[in-house]
Amino acid sequence: MNNAVAFDIYGTLIDTQAVLARLTELLGDKAPAVSRSWRQKQLEYSFRRGLMRDYCDFSVCTRQALVFACREHSVAIGEEAIELAMQAYADLDAFPDVLAGLQALRSRGTRLYAFSNGSREAVERLLKRAAIRDCFEAVVSVEEVHSFKPDPQVYAHLVRSCDVPAAQVYLVSANPFDILGAAHAGLRTAWLRRDPGTPFDPWGVEPEITLESLRDIARRLPAGD
Repeated sequence: MNNAVAFDIYGTLIDTQAVLARLTELLGDKAPAVSRSWRQKQLEYSFRRGLMRDYCDFSVCTRQALVFACREHSVAIGEEAIELAMQAYADLDAFPDVLAGLQALRSRGTRLYAFSNGSREAVERLLKRAAIRDCFEAVVSVEEVHSFKPDPQVYAHLVRSCDVPAAQVYLVSANPFDILGAAHAGLRTAWLRRDPGTPFDPWGVEPEITLESLRDIARRLPAGD
């Protein structure tokens, strides 16, 4: 049986640089600092809510994180500007290496899944806009279990959705915390190191495979067990 391969979306398949471009239009030279804080707080808020069992749509975490980041950097931002910044998350493109990598896996019969903290509706819309939705058998969203990565129940939900044992499910992600969460839950892992300067967390757990580009994924991932 072929392995199932699940892909994280934001930052792994979908390039989020357009968000910084939109922030630059709105905030000027403070945009890079706000963007870094925004991403950090976006994840932190999802981690907190997962621990607190206080689920909300990931877009709420994203909006609240933006407000915090602007306050942290003493940037005044109104509701209209917040909406424009949030809209940037719906207007993103895939990285140049994505389509070829997905098609190479599909051509050998591998079942592909999109796996995200985002809502199913938001991810479906984003993948269609990026013209890669047809590559996936299904979209698996954390909203169905009301928690966030790296909660083990989120990865258990992915395994159930793939309908194969955890040891036959690969997670491909550019986020080290996501890789560690998947490994802890018994999945196999492939870290996409989009930034060569990004270190992996020194937890004594390493990704099974480290990729520099998705163009190499069909060659590097075993076809099946």
